Amino acid sequence: MKSYLCSGVFIFCCLFLPVIAQSQIQKIYLHPKAVGAGRQSQFVDSIRFIPLEIKDGVEIGAYNNIQITDKYFLITDYVNKILLLYSKDGSFIKKINYKKLGDSFFPNYNEPNNEIVFMGNNKNYSLTPKDALKIKLDWDNPHNKKYFRKFTIDLNDTSFAIKKAVPGENDIVHAYHFYDDFYCQAQIITSSLFRDSVDYEFKIYKNNQLVKGFFPYNHVNEARFLYSNENAGFNETDTPYIHFLTRPYCDTVYRLIRDSISPAYQLVLPLENTLPPTFYAKAFKNKTERENFNRNNGWMFRQVHNFYETQKFMAFAVRYLANYEFYLYDKKNNVTYRAKNIKADTTQYNLQLLEDYSTLRQGNKFYKTQKSGDLVSFFEQHKNIVVPKELEGFLKSNPPSATPVIIEFQLKN
Repeated sequence: MKSYLCSGVFIFCCLFLPVIAQSQIQKIYLHPKAVGAGRQSQFVDSIRFIPLEIKDGVEIGAYNNIQITDKYFLITDYVNKILLLYSKDGSFIKKINYKKLGDSFFPNYNEPNNEIVFMGNNKNYSLTPKDALKIKLDWDNPHNKKYFRKFTIDLNDTSFAIKKAVPGENDIVHAYHFYDDFYCQAQIITSSLFRDSVDYEFKIYKNNQLVKGFFPYNHVNEARFLYSNENAGFNETDTPYIHFLTRPYCDTVYRLIRDSISPAYQLVLPLENTLPPTFYAKAFKNKTERENFNRNNGWMFRQVHNFYETQKFMAFAVRYLANYEFYLYDKKNNVTYRAKNIKADTTQYNLQLLEDYSTLRQGNKFYKTQKSGDLVSFFEQHKNIVVPKELEGFLKSNPPSATPVIIEFQLKN
């Protein structure tokens, strides 16, 4: 995907968004210092527990996340560099130690190929950001393959062996599956190494050829992107072929229907949380000046992330210049709630489910892991609360406290 060579063949009609009346863009009002608080049961329902098979030596650390395939739950323990595979009914399949790959390697599920991918830099070489960009600009040079290492686990092969693989174009240029046979690229880079000054914040490809580019910027010296690493964000919805797109330093959330885009929502913040006009017009002198600006203006807006919508709520994260918060927005009452201010109670087993860091969404369902010891303690302290049927046998088996349980839930509609 030689995006750096394709600017001359862009279809110009795709560079300009359709003119849409401002009244059609729905506003989401957010005041970071005056957000709502409430009970988790106002937002969450359909809680279901999936207890996982107890195995000696298998537990989860404090920092973990979950990924889901057609057949498996994949739980990554980042601290211990362990990948746990379970079937969808909770049966233990495999414990995979990937520590030997190195510190920069983490498992990511590649759905089109049904494989787990570990992609990272060759530890024998120390690359500067400028080096990495030169390699990206010449990605198909066979000599550049030595700077990267790639390993995969084929989930169609029940040996689940880690095998060495050859880094491909998508790996090196950071292109990801979008839908069908389309891929997208959302990395935003500025550098004097680019010959052509025009690039696009979000690009769609098919068969390694650029199809459409959205939101042009100067990737030689665009002021807002200099001395920074940025990415546009795209999130699936409950409906096939519909995504939400968010951009750095832009308060608008866009709706993508296949490769057509339109503004959908606008985040409205107080002036104190809004970037000044000079941020977009006057470039920072160097990286240190930019980092100092971020630290001194930590609550100014940077980007919306992980946007999701139901009939009743919107859930989204906001990355500020030096802070990060997760929110829920009540569409009927026009109230924004800070997730940290939403508390669970005994009706939901005192489980804090509204986290943005370790929770996975697939379709309209959310998944997170919980240590079994937390559940054992809760039911010991609340004898009057009925234990869900799927947990009865599991809790009676006296599981080790760090044995994982998967919790599935939904936002209310």
